[in-house]
Amino acid sequence: MILPAPRCAVLLACSVPVAAVVLSAFPESFLAALYLPALAAALFLYDLAKSPPSDALAAPFVPPRLLYAGTPEILRIRITLPGRPGDMELRALLEVRGPLRDNPSDTAALEDGEGEAELELVPVRRGPARFEALWFAWRGPLGFAETRARVPLGLDAEIVQNVRGVHSEALAYFDREGSPGSVSRPVRGEGSEFENLSEYSRGMDNRLIDWKRSARHRRLLAKEFRMERNCQIILGFDTGRLMCEPVAGMPRLDHFVRAGLLLAWVSLKGGDLVGSCGYDSVFRSYLAPGRTPSFFLKLQRFTSRLDYRSEETNFTLCLTELATRLRHRALVVLFTEFGDSAGTSLLLDCLEFLSRRHLVVFVSTPDPAVARLAARPPADFMSMAESVIAADLMHDRAVALERVSRLGVHSLDLPPADAGAALINRYLMIKQRGML
Repeated sequence: MILPAPRCAVLLACSVPVAAVVLSAFPESFLAALYLPALAAALFLYDLAKSPPSDALAAPFVPPRLLYAGTPEILRIRITLPGRPGDMELRALLEVRGPLRDNPSDTAALEDGEGEAELELVPVRRGPARFEALWFAWRGPLGFAETRARVPLGLDAEIVQNVRGVHSEALAYFDREGSPGSVSRPVRGEGSEFENLSEYSRGMDNRLIDWKRSARHRRLLAKEFRMERNCQIILGFDTGRLMCEPVAGMPRLDHFVRAGLLLAWVSLKGGDLVGSCGYDSVFRSYLAPGRTPSFFLKLQRFTSRLDYRSEETNFTLCLTELATRLRHRALVVLFTEFGDSAGTSLLLDCLEFLSRRHLVVFVSTPDPAVARLAARPPADFMSMAESVIAADLMHDRAVALERVSRLGVHSLDLPPADAGAALINRYLMIKQRGML
């Protein structure tokens, strides 16, 4: 694509009033009025002849298939444009679609036809993205002709939650808690899977003594257990209206996605099976439990497609659908939020139904704005009313969480920064006690 540069357009625009003045003053010299437009056209053609053609452009580019929300990504493109000696400038723009801030662009300085452009991608939130094309534009030596080239890409990418620190954080838990990694090792007195017999020593639990084998061998023998593997863990993400509310600068859903991925990495390293689902007014999506750490990438892509919805969550429909898909006892981790008393009552009924067969962990996060209002000293009648209402909301929430705990459901109501650590600690406690 060849276009006149702004310099050429300005010259042509100035030639119109000059030509009008010449024609009005000297009608018989109408050819003189064409000198200035002809000069602009001649300079344009000369500049176009000296400018490199678009066919000579070479810019190999392989975009990333995985981006992290909130983390800028620098893309470097090596550009080769022979045909013009010396230095020149070339503008590069990446045409993208999806939850990205802007179409990134950069101006590259080419020396003897070679240079590099740096494009900064800034993903705003999770979701699919698409790289449509690369645009390049350069001008001739006089700056009168501009050549544009479009390189189609048509490549897709996924924007996932930023979990670059998940691996190191998860490995720290393995070292601190003694959780099994890829190599099985026994943990005395903990877990539910039998490992072997060992001679009883002082300090061991008396309940671990195998009296029949001790009588046979005429010495005290105790059982050793290890943490059971191959347990199913389902991460259920509520994508309804309440989960879209911002807490600490991000929606609740994004905080819970990171905590869920952290738990998934630890569980997969421990030999368990991890699956996930998304629901709000209807049961949206389901990922069957998978094994091995390589399944973590598939889980990342699944969570990146969890969209933000404005509908109210239908706990009865969605949790019933989830229960029908689970054929074996599983650890169901529900990341959700509750609001009014009617919705809370339905949620409690569904949790009671689900906890009859499965072990349920209920994860939620309080709104810090409500806590600030409740703790704020009243200055006038309006602020006092706000404090009273906020205190009532916190009391109702505490009552609902107490009812959840009485159902035998593990309840975690923590700030977003502490959700991941508390969830892993609760998972390790459940595995050590053999509750699955």
